[in-house]
Amino acid sequence: MSSNEVTGQEATGTAAPSEVAAPQNPAPQNMDEALKEFQKKFREEMAGFLSGYDENGKPRILIAGATGCGKSTVCNLVFNREITASGSGEPTTRGVHKLSIPDIPVIIYDSEGYETGARFSDRRDSAEDSGQKYSDIIMNAVGKEQIDLIWYCISAPGGRVTDVDTSLIKQFRALKKPVAVVLTQIDVATEEDCEELKKIIVQEVDGPDPDPARKIAVFESTTDPEITVPQGIPELHAWSFDHLMESRQDAFVISCRRGFDEKDKLAKKWIAAAATAAATASFSPLPFSDTLLITPAQLTLFARLLHLWNMTEFEKVLGTGIAETLMPALGRSLAGNLIKLIPGAGAVIGGIINASVSSTLTYASGMALNKSCRLLLEKQLAGSLTASVVRELLSSETVASAAQEYAESYRKKKQEG
Repeated sequence: MSSNEVTGQEATGTAAPSEVAAPQNPAPQNMDEALKEFQKKFREEMAGFLSGYDENGKPRILIAGATGCGKSTVCNLVFNREITASGSGEPTTRGVHKLSIPDIPVIIYDSEGYETGARFSDRRDSAEDSGQKYSDIIMNAVGKEQIDLIWYCISAPGGRVTDVDTSLIKQFRALKKPVAVVLTQIDVATEEDCEELKKIIVQEVDGPDPDPARKIAVFESTTDPEITVPQGIPELHAWSFDHLMESRQDAFVISCRRGFDEKDKLAKKWIAAAATAAATASFSPLPFSDTLLITPAQLTLFARLLHLWNMTEFEKVLGTGIAETLMPALGRSLAGNLIKLIPGAGAVIGGIINASVSSTLTYASGMALNKSCRLLLEKQLAGSLTASVVRELLSSETVASAAQEYAESYRKKKQEG
């Protein structure tokens, strides 16, 4: 929209003749049935979004290490949610289980581990050589399942790096598989012990004079929030994101309840794309109500944002579905405040939204919802989330206030070029 167009609309307070066509979608007589149909469409959008991540679109992460070294804990800490406990496992090869988690587009390969007293040698016929057997099992899974990343866990209190550990890590790297070593349970190990283990790992894996560009990445893991380390779980999350192929990074970000900067960046990419698409054509609001102004394109965007910020989990807090709580609030917010959001667009309700108005509306509503979702997830992780907080942050008033600010800034940017 040019500055001349905006000035002209604001001067008259009405839409230009080309802005709005005659009403195309009159409100139905039975509003309860219309709302149910609207919510049904939104649930279909939510389900359709996740179904778009097939097996090839999901990141594949293998967790390996000795028995009892805390592999499951590391996995749950990185994703900041119960992964290994909630996943339905199926054996993909002996000793390795493939975990598929409902509503989370990631595949975890959880290995049974090896006994810490295991020996490692080339003697394949030794019944005692569980270290070699574990190595064979893991490398078979890596080759068969096309693993993207490996998190290799070593117990810090154990105080030792075995030849099983170093052999497997070297084999992963020989196959050019990104592997990170995670020192686990550091809350019951001394800082000196951890530093000594890091030195041993680097020396055994990289050699005495390692290439800085190929130096093995070592992280530390603890369940005690009071313990801070330079390379902890947040850094492991960032490392994992960076070492995934680009086509699987989005799914990883969606799966984790951490990495807010990555989530925000992805959200803004989606919002910008939706706003750009809306700027190329006019759209009709969904034909359910003149007080529920949402277009099909916006419905798709909202479903994406809710998955990104893990909002479906809030249904347990609310005691009802997100579709039943959020969508009416969003629709009424946009319809009731449309005149404030977009000067001259007041007559659009029930008709066709032109490209400029639709673009601004899509951007403003997407950014407003993104802001509310981020605040909700922050409060959930801080332990201060209640049903009243959810309803407040997703209310018509809260969303409308934020949307108005985003609409104004978006219009200014467009006017400036």
